[in-house]
Amino acid sequence: MGLSDAEKKAIEDKQDKLDEIKAKIKAYNQIIDLKQRQGSTLATQIQSLEAQANKLELEINNNQARIENLTGEIGSLEKRIADKELMILSQRRLLSELMRSVSGQSSIGIIRLITEPNGESGWTLKDDERVAQTSGRLGELLEEIRMTKQELENEQTVLEHKKAEADSVQEQLSKQNDYLESTKDTKASLLSKTQSEVKKYNTIVDQLEEERDAIENEIESLESTKIGELNLKDMPAFKHGLLGYPVKKVTFSQGYGKTSFAKTSKFYGSSGFHNGLDFAMPTGTSVLAAADGKVVATGNNGRYAYGRWMAIDHGNGIVTMYGHLSSVVKSRGSTVKRGDTIAKSGSTGNSTGPHLHFTVFSAKSFEIVPSKSVKSVKDIPVGATVNPKNYLP
Repeated sequence: MGLSDAEKKAIEDKQDKLDEIKAKIKAYNQIIDLKQRQGSTLATQIQSLEAQANKLELEINNNQARIENLTGEIGSLEKRIADKELMILSQRRLLSELMRSVSGQSSIGIIRLITEPNGESGWTLKDDERVAQTSGRLGELLEEIRMTKQELENEQTVLEHKKAEADSVQEQLSKQNDYLESTKDTKASLLSKTQSEVKKYNTIVDQLEEERDAIENEIESLESTKIGELNLKDMPAFKHGLLGYPVKKVTFSQGYGKTSFAKTSKFYGSSGFHNGLDFAMPTGTSVLAAADGKVVATGNNGRYAYGRWMAIDHGNGIVTMYGHLSSVVKSRGSTVKRGDTIAKSGSTGNSTGPHLHFTVFSAKSFEIVPSKSVKSVKDIPVGATVNPKNYLP
């Protein structure tokens, strides 16, 4: 039993809608790439975020349409399965009636009568013909039942696959909705800055910079103390390749230590020390686990410090930290393998643009502390750090 013409037409219409959405997604991807090449001013960032939000909304619509299609197909399959189950039940009832129809005998009696020589049972030729006809109908009915059961099993297999696909699309849709909210939050934050009056805007910026500087100085002070206590014997010997790159495409945008940017920027406290490596990449790029380990912490510093971040303990004296994320894929307590996607990159926290901040801490020194100067920030990852390049390929 196939799809009706109306069902086929509905599926074709939805497929046309999917194709149109996919074409728009491709166009918005091109717009996003163009905007990201135009620089990182507030106006350009807002335009890029708008394009990303439009793209995400289309992807969400795409997946919602896919779910509608799958729901329709699942409903149709379930109806056909129910019809076939009723058909099998009806066929079995008919089979039972046929097997009792000859002289009120059970099916075993019919078979015995058919196999006995003519005359011994007392049957006439007419009885033989009637048994033969009934036996032929029994054979046909048994074949019909077998074919119906095979069709039922096939459609049940298809149904299981469709339900698994629907679950996968629903999970993807949930993550896209989370990412869209993150993108809209970032855009709203940028818009709130540009739409303020200049004086009010400058006041807000000054206040934020003071809070940012205070937090950066707190981090610097805590890590300076911990670096003084660092014992390299608590960590693995420096070896290239012990850790893998946390990104597929490696583009360094800032090194470790007192870089020229860190020394002249207000982003890094009074000492101008950058405690990790920065990798340039568009928002939403996959962030990879540098080695096998366990996610020991995730947090969100809001507009300050690392923004959304994640830390992984590798069980060998090293904790790696990934900052400025737009979203996390793995949760606290998850076990990860080297190269697993653990998060998506972004520009949250104290950031000048989309990138990944990657820090290597001594596990013995690593801890999470609340900010003393900004009460809303309760989860700053700190510890003694080393240059990640000592362990990277």
